[in-house]
Amino acid sequence: MNIHVFRSFKRQFSVRSVRNTRCLPKPDYGPMEVQRSVLLNGIKVAAAKPLGAQISACTIMYQAGSRYERDDQLGASHFIRAASSASGCGYSAFIKMRYLQQHGASITCTSDRQSVAFTLRCPLPVFSDLKYHLLDTAARCCYHKWELDDRRSLIRDDLVRIHPEQRVIDLVQKACWSGPLGNSIFCEEERIGSMSSESMTCFAKTNFRSSECTVASVGVPFEETLKLAELIEYKREMPESRVDVMSRPRGGFEYHDLGVSSDTWIAVAVPSCGTCEISCLIKHAIVAAACGTGSMQVGQHVLDRTPQHPLGLMSGNDIFTEYKAFNISYSDTGVFGIVAKTRAATARNAAIAAAEFLSNVGDLDFQQIDVGKKRLTLHDEDCTKLTEGLALQLANNVQIDSARTSMCMIDLLCNDEISCTAKALSCKAGQMAVAVVGDVGAVPNDRELVYGVASK
Repeated sequence: MNIHVFRSFKRQFSVRSVRNTRCLPKPDYGPMEVQRSVLLNGIKVAAAKPLGAQISACTIMYQAGSRYERDDQLGASHFIRAASSASGCGYSAFIKMRYLQQHGASITCTSDRQSVAFTLRCPLPVFSDLKYHLLDTAARCCYHKWELDDRRSLIRDDLVRIHPEQRVIDLVQKACWSGPLGNSIFCEEERIGSMSSESMTCFAKTNFRSSECTVASVGVPFEETLKLAELIEYKREMPESRVDVMSRPRGGFEYHDLGVSSDTWIAVAVPSCGTCEISCLIKHAIVAAACGTGSMQVGQHVLDRTPQHPLGLMSGNDIFTEYKAFNISYSDTGVFGIVAKTRAATARNAAIAAAEFLSNVGDLDFQQIDVGKKRLTLHDEDCTKLTEGLALQLANNVQIDSARTSMCMIDLLCNDEISCTAKALSCKAGQMAVAVVGDVGAVPNDRELVYGVASK
C-alpha cells in the first residue's frame, strides 16, 4: 500500500514596520550622479551615471560655430558637418562606417552659430574600441581635397532640402544681427566651389582648441571619459584666450522667395539673453513656453496638431495657419521671436498678427506663466540629448545635474520676475527683425510691420 504524505506550508506576512528594513532608492529624473573635472590644458570633462541605460553616448564639443568664421572661411561649419563621415588620420571613411554599423553604433555631427558637437552613440561594452573612431572624427579629420570635392554635391543638396521653417529661423537671426552672429549655419551656393582643404584645416586649427573643448558622456564610466579627453590634446599648457567679436542688433529684413502663391513662413524676432546668466535664460524660456512652442504631446506622427494657447488659438478656424514662439541663446546674447506658417492669401494678416503679438508679449498673465512653467518641465530625454546638453553646460559653466534640479530652478522663479522679462521683450519691438520664406510679395515689408506696430 502506497502512503502519500503531504506537507502544508503556511506563509505569514507582517505589516509591522521594522527599523532595520532597507528600502530601494526612488528613481530620479535623468542622471543621478555627475562627475566633473578640468584638465591642465583647459578641456572640461563630465560623466553622468544613468539609471540602467543599455546605450551610452559621448560628446566632444567645440565652441567653434559659424560665428567664428572669418570672411574667407564662411561656410566652414557646414563643410565640417558634411566631412564628419570623411577619413581621419587613423581610419578611412569606409572603415569607420563599416565598423560602426557592425556594432550598432553611430556618430553624428551637429552645429549652430555657437558650437560644433560630435556624438558617439553605442552599446557600453564596445565604447572602449569605438572611442578612437570618435576621436578620429572630431579631432583628427584630414579634410582631403578629393573628399571635400565629393561632399560639394551633398552640400548643394542640403541647401535644396532645407525645411522652410529651419531656413526662416536661420534668416531671422541673420536679419537680427550685424557681426559674426549674422553668419549663416549653411554655406552659400557661391562659396561651395571655393572652399579648399587649406581653409578647412586653418579653421579647425584656429578654433578646435583645448580651451574651447568640452567632453561629456552618459552611461560611460568617468575613467573612460577622462582617458578620451586626455587623447584629444597632449599638451598640458592652456592656450591663449580667444578674442570674440561682439554682434550688434540691426533689425533688418531677409527673405527667400519660393514663388507666387507658395506656402509662406514668417519669423519676427527681437534680441534676447545669452547663456551667461542661467536664471535670465530660464525666464526667457518660460515666456516662450507660455506663448506656445508647439505640440504639448509628442505624437506618433507629424499630424499631431494639439494647439498650445495663446499662440495655438490665434489662427482660429484657419487650419492652414500655425504660430509658435522660440528662444535661441548663445554665450553672450540670443533671439526671441514668433514664427508663423500660412498660405500666401493670408500671409499679410499672419505677419501683422505675429508682429503685434511679439510687441505685446508683456501682457501675459500669471496663469499663462504658470502654464509655461509646466510646459517647460516636460522633458523628452535620450542619451544623445543628455550628453550634448551636459557638454553645453560645461562650456557655459552651468551645473544642472538632472531634470529634477531644473524643475526646482523653474519653480523658484516668481511670476513677477518672469512678467518683467516679458515686458522687457515688448519694449524691444523697435529692434524687430523680419524674415520671410515663400511668397515674398504677399508679406508687408519690415518698415510697415515695425512702424505699424509702434504706432498702435
